[in-house]
Amino acid sequence: MGDIITLVGPLLFLIIFIILPLIFIIRYFKRMEKRAEERLKLERDHAAFQQEQVKVNEEINQRLTSIEKMLKEVE
Repeated sequence: MGDIITLVGPLLFLIIFIILPLIFIIRYFKRMEKRAEERLKLERDHAAFQQEQVKVNEEINQRLTSIEKMLKEVE
């Protein structure tokens, strides 16, 4: 019985002070990685949206230019 207690003590120490912190650290880094991936996805979506807005603005500018040309021709 005494041998079991002497074996359990260091094992508990190992679990409490080494393994549990490692588990929490690993979980923390996984969460950070997940957040970074989500942030990257949002940035990609935002960049795609900005490119779409640039295309729309260019199209509007083209239309406006053509309307201005037509108005100058009418005058």
